Amino acid sequence: MKISKMLRTVSGSSLLIAGLIFVNQACTEQPQLDGQPVPLVSQPNQIFYALTSDNKIYELNVQNPGTPIRTLTISAGLETDEKLLGIDFRPATGQLYAVGNKNHIYTVNLRADINPGRVTVVSPVPFNPGISGPEVVGFDFNPTVDRIRLVTNTAQNMRLHPETNALAALDGYLKGYNDVKVAAAAYTNNVAGATTTQLYDIDPDVDKLFLQMPPNDGVLKEVGPLGMDIQDIGGFDIAAGTNFAIASVKVNNIWELAEVNLTTGSLLKIGNLPAGKIIGIAMPTAPVAYAVDASNKLLIFNPMNAGTRIEKPITGLPMGVNIEGIDFRPTDGKLHALGSNGKLYSLDLASAAAKVLPDLHYLDDPNFKVMGTSFGFDFNPVADRLRIVSNTGQNLRINVSNSITLVDGALNLPAGQGTPFVNAAAYTNSFAGTTSTILYDIDSQTNTLYKQNPPNSGGLERVGSLGVDLDSANGFDIGGNTGMAYALLTVGGNTGLYSINLTTGNATKVSDFAGSVKGFALGFGL
Repeated sequence: MKISKMLRTVSGSSLLIAGLIFVNQACTEQPQLDGQPVPLVSQPNQIFYALTSDNKIYELNVQNPGTPIRTLTISAGLETDEKLLGIDFRPATGQLYAVGNKNHIYTVNLRADINPGRVTVVSPVPFNPGISGPEVVGFDFNPTVDRIRLVTNTAQNMRLHPETNALAALDGYLKGYNDVKVAAAAYTNNVAGATTTQLYDIDPDVDKLFLQMPPNDGVLKEVGPLGMDIQDIGGFDIAAGTNFAIASVKVNNIWELAEVNLTTGSLLKIGNLPAGKIIGIAMPTAPVAYAVDASNKLLIFNPMNAGTRIEKPITGLPMGVNIEGIDFRPTDGKLHALGSNGKLYSLDLASAAAKVLPDLHYLDDPNFKVMGTSFGFDFNPVADRLRIVSNTGQNLRINVSNSITLVDGALNLPAGQGTPFVNAAAYTNSFAGTTSTILYDIDSQTNTLYKQNPPNSGGLERVGSLGVDLDSANGFDIGGNTGMAYALLTVGGNTGLYSINLTTGNATKVSDFAGSVKGFALGFGL
């Protein structure tokens, strides 16, 4: 039987986190615990999400964890009778993922204006072996290898693939002491392209924080006691780029948010959580974007700080083949690429390894080829089809699931307005489950933004001038979450990151970007 502790350990230092939002900290008075006042501490203005046992997700702020900013009810898209058990953000893309008790992985739509709370199953085929026992899990992304760590209070320890729902590896059972009942797990360094990380676990039965080291072996090494007797834990996460860690814990029959000291293991109460049983929490990861340069390196960077980036050589391409365009497929979060040989590839976000996809199958003409020297390459999120356009006027529509390719109407301008030279394209509302989208194109010869309307006919409607004189090599994408449009444009031989006004066409330089690029894709968090 557990005995309630009367006092909690208090950290004396202020915390400043860098995450999806950067704002000033505010001092808030901490709630009382069993009549004992908790000293004032400073908490970051950090958004987080809390999953309840009845398939709801609260959007909350660490500074006011008891009052939801909004509530998402999860129902549309769930497999029959499935209940969500855990959530986490994928650092490589910024998407919120969830796992269900029927052994499916989902992505969760957080857009407030279009189908909020709708989930999309990664695959209808459940991972196997599945979750055993009372369905209490720790669910967290390893940022270095872009795989999901799933642990359970029955000592299961496995890795899952976020793009296929497949079991990546069944690892060694959790061990290190008798009767392990780990119920929450979290990795550090939650940023895309990370090269180091540590995995922490919490066992509410022994009230301790552990390091799982090495993670694949399942060996638990004690960090320290939590400093209080918790009845249950319902989620644990560590902020991107910092060691600020939070957990939802049940104390005296009340669910509350606590800060976790990763050095000592001790918990500090931040405040009570909304009514209901909280079974998972997750903090958004930093914005992320990808580009490919002229030497076939995959570039990973935060578009809010484009001067700092990680470079990974793309492997697996035939000699002499260059990448000409990249984009994420909304339905599975996989990064696709077009090779200069006219073939499609998938790119592993952790290793930058390219995997060739089946040859395109042209229904109208088996001998048809992709033609051009610069391309627009983007997925239609409504139809789940890949659009390829080129400076030669080609306009292709591809089902990447079976490689069937339709040759749509050539790109065309109204009579008397010349011949288009399109080499960048991007759809709006780029997220799974959307019901509407608009396709925009960039023409580097006329320095103009167009709407391609209707896309299949290839008709171009002028939006406006970019206001810059650009070269043919560029990248263009539109954030599915924010609707903000960005492009990597080469102007006078110098590449920069620009924001694109989709109403006027105007391009505004955000920052310099060293080197020329042939493809650009935003993660789903933008």
